[in-house]
This record gives sequence, C-alpha cells and structure tokens, in this order.
Amino acid sequence: MALFSTGDELVMPGEPLRPGAIYNSNRYTLRALLQRCGCEVSDLGIVPDRLEATREALRQAAAGNDLIVTSGGVSVGEEDHLRPALEAEGRLDLWQIAMKPGKPLAFGEVRRPGAAAGAAPAWFIGLPGNPVSSFLTFLLAVRPVLLRLQGATELAPRTLPRRADFDWPGPDKRREFLRVRSQPDGSVALYGNQGSGVLTSLVWADAIVDNPPGQVIRRGETVRCIDLAGWLA
Repeated sequence: MALFSTGDELVMPGEPLRPGAIYNSNRYTLRALLQRCGCEVSDLGIVPDRLEATREALRQAAAGNDLIVTSGGVSVGEEDHLRPALEAEGRLDLWQIAMKPGKPLAFGEVRRPGAAAGAAPAWFIGLPGNPVSSFLTFLLAVRPVLLRLQGATELAPRTLPRRADFDWPGPDKRREFLRVRSQPDGSVALYGNQGSGVLTSLVWADAIVDNPPGQVIRRGETVRCIDLAGWLA
C-alpha cells in the first residue's frame, strides 16, 4: 500500500515549525494503522502543492501498490490538487461523505503506468488533512477495504449501548462520531473539545459515539458506542 501526505505547510516533527506550518502527525498515525492491518507500506512522504507533483506521486504510487492512501488535498482550496490529479491519472467516484468529522473523502482508482489495456488499476482513497478526521475516515473507509481485499466478510465495527454522561444539544445534520471515555459507573463522558484537529481527544478516548444525523443527546440517554480497542484489533 502506498501512503503520502500533501501540503506545503507540512513539516516533520523535529524540524523548525515556520510561521503557518503544521506538523505532519498523519504520516505516523496512518502508517501505524496500515501496518496494524497487515500492510506493507510504501511511504512517499510529503508531496508539494503542485498539480504535476501530485500527478507524479499518483503514478509512482500506482506502479507497485494495490491501494493508495493520502491525507490532505481533498478539500476545495486553491492548492488542493488531488481532485484534478486523480481525474487526469484515473477516475474519481466519490468526493465527499456526510459525516463529521471527515466530510472531505475521495475514492477512485489510478491507472498503472505502462500497464496493458484492461489491467487492474490501483484503488485510491483520499483522507482529510485534519488528524481526527483522517483517523476516523481511515477506520470507516480504508479499514473495510483492506479487510475485504484480505478476504474478510465482517467489515462493520461492533456497537454497544452505553449511557451518556453528557448533553449534546446541537447535533449536526451529518452523522457524527464523538470521542468519549468510559466511566466507572458504566456511562461515557464526552471530551470537551470535539474539533477535528484535536488529536489529544483520540488519545484520551476509549470509545466513539456513532450519533445519527440531527440526533440530540440528553444526559442519561442510551447512545451507540464503538470500542476503540476492538475497532483497531
């Protein structure tokens, strides 16, 4: 499996953090998740925000891999080049998904350079750049693809009913995935900041509430929870 991140703003941990730059935490998270799924990972690093560089990265990734996973570059900014690059090098089948966090999500395929007509392409899944969005969309979109390629039939995570020790009065119109932590009394508490860039919320959490679109949650009500340890197994 091939992996790369896109964005001129990305720097690796240990490098000087210049103004406007952010650390590329997704490189470590996604690589570890892929390896946990039993994949051999071809890490192509960081690809700059240029169309031709993105096209070249897709060609290189497709040459020797069954699946290409990327992070960043799938939004609607002027420097988000993955969509036109993917359309030039293959096919785009899906661009956005109704979940929060994680709306920007791309799915398609990339032609293998020099392959004979009719040769199987490499699958492509483009994940959002925000670390929580990237983590959750991996579990929801990439992990099932990997399991299916490996012959598995049970793809969906198991959900368990838990009691909410919090209120969620302003739900989104999209399906939401909330980071929570189990309490001694069997309830789950909500992490205070549910922002898609708050990676510490995943470190703190041991479960994810799968909340339907527009669903208000009141303290004491039953919610559907996905155990993170089981999801990652």
